[in-house]
Amino acid sequence: MKRMFVVTVLFLAVVLSLQAQDVRDWPRVMVIVDEKIDGEQEDARLVASKIEETFLEKGFRLIDKDQFANVTARDIALAAENPARAKEIGLRYGAEWIIVGKAQARLESEKEFYGVRNFEYSAKGDCRVIITDTGELIAISSKTAKKSGGGQGSASNLTMETLGGLLAEDLYVKARMKMKQEETGPRIVQVTLLGVDSKVVQQYAQTLPREMPMIQWIKFRYFEADAAIFEAAILGTLEQLNNEINARNDLTVVSFTGSRIDVSTKAYFTKAKGSPVLTSPLDITDFSIENIFPSQVNYYAYNPLSKIELENSAEADVRNVKVSIFIPGYMSLASEKIVPAVAAGAKQSFELPATLDAKLLNELSDRSTATAKVEVAYTFNGQQQTRSLNKPVTLYSRNTISWRRGESVGAFVTSEDDVVKSFARYVVGGVSNDEKFTTKLPRNVANALAVWNGIRAHGISYVTDPWTTADGDILDNIQYPRETLASKTGDCDDASVLIAACLENIGIRTKFVATNDHIFVMFDTDVIPKNGFMVSQNEKDYIVDENRVWVPLEATLLSKPFVTAWQTGAEEYYKNIEGGGKVEVIDTRKAKASFPPANLAFATKPVTPPDAARIVQLASQDLTEYEYQQHQITTAAASSLAASTNPADKNKAAIIQAKAGNYEAAIATLSGVNTSEALNTLGNVHLMKNDLPAAQEQYQKSLALAGNDGGVYMNFGLARYLSGDTTGAVESFQVAISKFESKEKAFEVLGLDKVNEALGMRGAEATRKISKNELFDLLNKSLSTLPDRQASNTQAARVRAKYKNEQNRFVFGGRRGADPTQIASIKEFLYWSE
Repeated sequence: MKRMFVVTVLFLAVVLSLQAQDVRDWPRVMVIVDEKIDGEQEDARLVASKIEETFLEKGFRLIDKDQFANVTARDIALAAENPARAKEIGLRYGAEWIIVGKAQARLESEKEFYGVRNFEYSAKGDCRVIITDTGELIAISSKTAKKSGGGQGSASNLTMETLGGLLAEDLYVKARMKMKQEETGPRIVQVTLLGVDSKVVQQYAQTLPREMPMIQWIKFRYFEADAAIFEAAILGTLEQLNNEINARNDLTVVSFTGSRIDVSTKAYFTKAKGSPVLTSPLDITDFSIENIFPSQVNYYAYNPLSKIELENSAEADVRNVKVSIFIPGYMSLASEKIVPAVAAGAKQSFELPATLDAKLLNELSDRSTATAKVEVAYTFNGQQQTRSLNKPVTLYSRNTISWRRGESVGAFVTSEDDVVKSFARYVVGGVSNDEKFTTKLPRNVANALAVWNGIRAHGISYVTDPWTTADGDILDNIQYPRETLASKTGDCDDASVLIAACLENIGIRTKFVATNDHIFVMFDTDVIPKNGFMVSQNEKDYIVDENRVWVPLEATLLSKPFVTAWQTGAEEYYKNIEGGGKVEVIDTRKAKASFPPANLAFATKPVTPPDAARIVQLASQDLTEYEYQQHQITTAAASSLAASTNPADKNKAAIIQAKAGNYEAAIATLSGVNTSEALNTLGNVHLMKNDLPAAQEQYQKSLALAGNDGGVYMNFGLARYLSGDTTGAVESFQVAISKFESKEKAFEVLGLDKVNEALGMRGAEATRKISKNELFDLLNKSLSTLPDRQASNTQAARVRAKYKNEQNRFVFGGRRGADPTQIASIKEFLYWSE
């Protein structure tokens, strides 16, 4: 209770102190409130009159409501939401302040007590006080009220009047406190300088605060006809500012109000006297411009750098509106947009791209500041008019990025840079032609292994580069790949960008993986998920994305083996995914499409690639480590399953062994197991051993037990294809697909989604060879005419019978098998049934 008493005394003290101040210079006030009762417009001005009554009692001068009787409800509604519109209405009627708002009351309940009816109304209202000269919002109030009465009209009126009183007292205290603050401290005023051109505007902005101590700062806002509009913070009153300006030799005061002073040069005074500055029909209600990142120079050419919003506050259309933006020193030509007209009372937004000087931006090695100038030209009342507005814009160094727009990292992936191209092609050359890599690893993995070890051999040291924040941006510095190669230092993003650029240069797709405070890279192995074993026997070693197997690489471990970086990246990814952490995946190619890398004009130290023998040595060590780890995983997984007496477990063990290349172990594990799944596994083992007759025999046995398994027919077709029977292969593929409920389901189970990617692709070999491209084409032909279910059964029988009649016919590689180098081409299409 004591605490409430203290607060009340303090509040009364503030109010009494405000009332005691001199009222002679208080502004003229105009009050317009949009009032509704039960959704209907109320013309009695119950709330507005109460506010006027309160402010008049306190000593303010009011504009008679009869003077603005033609202000429409639409004007009021727009003014309540838009200070610029409120400013225009206030200036039209000579108000220095405008109080604008909305109020509405609704019947809340209707009750009867002892035969007497009682109506209860609730009301809510929002009002704000705006300085008309500057559009500055100085006070805002939201209140509610609830009253009841015996009549519906009396209850609603009482509620609205009560609401008006609450709003009035709150607005008065807030407005007077603002006035008191301005009297004792800096106040914001508008200074209009007439008779000057753009050349001297900045000069006055710099010299006036130095020459007139009462001006704390002054900031140019825009040009209006022949006047420059400034915003200034002053210590003292406008009358004191008037006296100081009139004491100068170059300037004189034309007029001033409570918050605006119009000043002209001595030479222009005669023309300016008696001719107040015209209020522009177009208000610049918003002008925003992004901070500029040089790496995004190509992005800005086609995407908005700045946004300008105009509002036509006049009662007539403004025609031929052209908005342009120009940054002196960094643009050769202004960017502009033109619209035929901006309708009366309408808003129009302009989003402007900008063609910036890439060469100058790429020379920025530190943060800089420039001035962006927006100019609005238009026709109003038959006259050409212009206005302009300047705004500072920050230009960051060429290496700065904002992670608020993470895709902009694409601008740094300069995969076509000659320095990157030379390095990537050099380091891959020594490994890609070595069969021990290409036969044991998918080609993309082998090439990524070479790139990693090329960078590793180059000797890049990890150096931390902490993130910073500025203007709502999370800022970081990223080196271009050529810089990282030249300096041989970098942090996680530098290394990730370098790896991505090298891999993209040799055709390997990449993505960035960003967590809360870290970034690394992953690459596409071009292996579909069902064949993930070709990458690793451990599914947690890779990421499945877009129906492909991706390998993550922890870029901070550039001095460590490829396998270490791979497993660390996988652990980091799954730790965040399973722990609910933030993970953002950025597609490098999409990022580069949105943020094309700029043409690099800056030079770096020459890059001498590492010794090729050293790269091969490191890569060989990595391959040995990879094979050892995969062997450990395979042995551990297969041992316990192989010891089981359950045929299904034995088949799973054999599949693990076969996928790892342990063919004899797989055959031994399935000894005596005669399930359709096990026989299909044996068929796959013999096919990979290049024993095609044995493979087809096992597939035939499997189909005898499970004649509707489309996957086994797929395998059988592959064996027929390798044996040279193209027609038999096509027929078998058709049967395989028709055994599934839909073509899409067959694609999913058999992993044939890449068939469509290869349409029209054929091997260019002069002599016929088995290739994946040829197989894609063959499969596509097979899918064009599929037999129905009944015809499929007939065709299946014909396929199997034809094999028995022609089982000794082998075109490729002699009687026993195909060209051994071609077996790997179809290995990924094999169907495994558990």
